[in-house]
Amino acid sequence: MGKGIFFTSATMVLAVILTATLRHNHHRHPNGDSPSSTTTIYTPNAASKLLRSNGFNFIANFLHISPPRSTTPQTIFAIPDSAISNLSVPPYMIKHLLAYHISPTKLTIQDLFNKPLKTCLPTLIQHQTVSITKKDNKKRLLEINNVLITHPDLFLHQSVTIHGVAASFASFDPHQQTITLPICESESIKDIEWGRIVKLLGSSGFTAFAIGLKSMSEEIVKDFPDLNSVTIFAPPNVDVVLSSSPNVLDQFMRFHIVSHRHSFKQLAGLASLSTLVTGKHVDITRNENSKVLSINGVPVTAPDLFVSPNFIVHGIARALNMHQQLSSMSR
Repeated sequence: MGKGIFFTSATMVLAVILTATLRHNHHRHPNGDSPSSTTTIYTPNAASKLLRSNGFNFIANFLHISPPRSTTPQTIFAIPDSAISNLSVPPYMIKHLLAYHISPTKLTIQDLFNKPLKTCLPTLIQHQTVSITKKDNKKRLLEINNVLITHPDLFLHQSVTIHGVAASFASFDPHQQTITLPICESESIKDIEWGRIVKLLGSSGFTAFAIGLKSMSEEIVKDFPDLNSVTIFAPPNVDVVLSSSPNVLDQFMRFHIVSHRHSFKQLAGLASLSTLVTGKHVDITRNENSKVLSINGVPVTAPDLFVSPNFIVHGIARALNMHQQLSSMSR
């Protein structure tokens, strides 16, 4: 009963909230191509019939109510009804989920086979891509985000292609109420996530630290080309540091970053961590009475503020003490 109600309401919500997304995308031409001379909206009956007969009623309902224009290049990866129901994504998140399964480029199955492994494909979500994770030309098997394309070229019409897939490309965490979007392996964390972290910090009360991170991230990535994952300790109210010399600011930011991802729970089992400042580390302590975890004596006030496959950010009460280091550098 619960899943039936969810399925019906999600379909109705999807039809409303995603219409604007697709029609806005009608004006985007990522390959620089000019629109076709025809502006006819294609009839979705054939697509809907094929989708319904293969277990994609959810996507069929959406396309029937809000069909894409025939001049809009799109590849739709249709999620089966069972997978959508099992995810139990709240209706208000359906737009985000489905947009991640639509690429603003037309890609037949042969087009996908012609692309190199780990190619990143754009989606309707800005700065979010899906990846070709496996392909077997002999067996004609291809996976996107480790999900098999079960119904290749299910529907082909001018600039619109629909492929049926075995499951969702993303996962849903019911406890955190978040949709996790995998990161394409061929894209560097510099290009994808530094900017996202800066934006998140800026909107979460860590504006000054976000500004410092934005100005120094390029140098950090340049100096640590093999840095695949990091943990960042973000303090508020560091405006004074922003007015320091670039060298001091650079060292300050690096002192608040350690390599590898360390969740709040994992930190509790560690004694110290080396920072990105050569020869400098931070000590980790836990007050057994208050259960407060501290980094160099500074309490962690916003644990696991941002979590992704490559980054974890913890908010801390104030900046870590670099007084001696900054003083020696200023002389």
